[in-house]
Amino acid sequence: MLRKILLTLVGLMALVIVAAVVFVASRQNLKFDAPFPEVAASTDSAVIARGHYVVRNVANCAQCHGDTTQFAAAQGGADVPLSGGFTWDIPPGQIRARNITSDVETGIGGFTDGAIARALRHGVGSDGRALLPFMEMQGLSDEDLVAVISYLRTQAPVHNVVPAHRYTLLGKVVKATVLANPVGPSEAPPRETPHGPTVENGRYLVESVGLCWACHTQRDDNTGALVGPRFGGATGFKEPTDPAHVWAPPNITSDPATGRLGKMTEDDFVGRLRVGRILPGSPMPWQGLQRMSDDDLRAMYRYLKTVPPVSRDVGPPVADAK
Repeated sequence: MLRKILLTLVGLMALVIVAAVVFVASRQNLKFDAPFPEVAASTDSAVIARGHYVVRNVANCAQCHGDTTQFAAAQGGADVPLSGGFTWDIPPGQIRARNITSDVETGIGGFTDGAIARALRHGVGSDGRALLPFMEMQGLSDEDLVAVISYLRTQAPVHNVVPAHRYTLLGKVVKATVLANPVGPSEAPPRETPHGPTVENGRYLVESVGLCWACHTQRDDNTGALVGPRFGGATGFKEPTDPAHVWAPPNITSDPATGRLGKMTEDDFVGRLRVGRILPGSPMPWQGLQRMSDDDLRAMYRYLKTVPPVSRDVGPPVADAK
């Protein structure tokens, strides 16, 4: 009797494992029918200039999509080719930033404006598959969506084949469950871009373009999910070119004891960003932020001052793990 019970249990476990394997495998290449935003690239110089400002300064797309052989130049503020190739070697696998130059074969030159807009707004690629939520630009205004696409269209093509993502078993499970569906905007993006030193503009820049929360909030090491208080700082942030060098993006709330903005006036904040990178290798995109307009920097400060203060000390700016 005991032998029969054990055999039954083993059989049930085997069925569960087989079912799990089939489930995970069946959800690796799901297709989604997200809408194509009705946008068209512009040749207007002012629109292209706005796109340059968003791509190079505020969103700092080169941090991930820049030519991997020109990382130092990018950190120095050069407009390096957005030819991709940077690899995150993390528990879910090897995740690679794509080539977003206008090259037809290896970049986005063969994509329609609508396809690029859909990828940015709805997280769905040109082949209908969900993109990983590493590029969280879903909240871009309609105006800025056009501006970004218009600017990217002006970039010289660079033929650079970026290998496909390579998932571990954990990555495949996460892709089939936690990241199975594409990530779209949490609320309707604005049609027009806010401007001026206002809280509204600051919220837009911090939450939807600069994505300050993405680094200044603690994430789960395995899934990348946000697990800490928003803007409350993070630990274990590895330097892109030297994973042994670990950084701690600080708490940027207005908590008087542990928050950076609890100790900074608006002029202090603007002045610090104008100085740029002080610590070599800092992953903070200083090269772009220091070129932002005064109005935008003041807007960001004013919005961050409205964020609930978080009492959390993540330690010194950098801890050398070598």
